[in-house]
Amino acid sequence: MKQETKAFLEMLASRRAAQLEKQDPTVRALHVVDEHSPRAVVKTERQGKVVAFEFIETAETAALQCNMEDYVFVANEFGDVTVALPASSYARDIAATVLTDLKGRIRRSGAIGEFRFSGYLYDEMGNFKKLM
Repeated sequence: MKQETKAFLEMLASRRAAQLEKQDPTVRALHVVDEHSPRAVVKTERQGKVVAFEFIETAETAALQCNMEDYVFVANEFGDVTVALPASSYARDIAATVLTDLKGRIRRSGAIGEFRFSGYLYDEMGNFKKLM
């Protein structure tokens, strides 16, 4: 992965973690940039217990079948999956369609029971806009 991409993902994940902590002071958000593919993950904990994961995908990793295992695992273990897509690669309407399809694919790929799914678009400045 290019250093530029890694630095950008680090900035995005750091900002998102800070936003989550500001929205709910009872949570602690930690983030990591995947060393093998250009994506980041934000983990949210409350009282030491993991309550949610957010996947910040890039144009290269968005909606890839190989990421489905991660989404299904999080849906089954924690009940809350969030995926963020880059606004530079997805128009709002297309992103909403991709995210809706992704939610259905998570369910069909092995998610057991109910889970919450949220979808966001993010821009180059690190702003996140909720789509679903």
